[in-house]
Amino acid sequence: MNEEEFDALMKSRPFGAGDVVHWEADLRANTSLVMTLGVALWGKTSEDAQRQLLASHPEILAGFDLADLRKLLQWTAKMASAVLALQRMRGVPPSILPSPTVFVGSQGLTLWEARCEIVRRAIEYLEKR
Repeated sequence: MNEEEFDALMKSRPFGAGDVVHWEADLRANTSLVMTLGVALWGKTSEDAQRQLLASHPEILAGFDLADLRKLLQWTAKMASAVLALQRMRGVPPSILPSPTVFVGSQGLTLWEARCEIVRRAIEYLEKR
């Protein structure tokens, strides 16, 4: 995923109080999807995410389709954006924003970037099958 694709997914803009309300409603509505498909894809640790990124394609939990993965990708990108926005609102300088915790070759990703990439690769894999 290049920077333009990531920015398009995140639709970055200032994070406001109304976004918190929407975020909480979105979280409640998507808890099942995130807790089952998301955790199955990402795993629970950065090592699990790294394993998925190093595989030829992510392991995809049976019973989910492209629509589920697309919804998960959208949700994951929103969460990544919200985390960064909250850190910026708290005055965290860019130099200490999330550091890479998942490494694939020489590429370092934050955990949220890795999650987005795993879901994107799963979608790509299913589209080609």
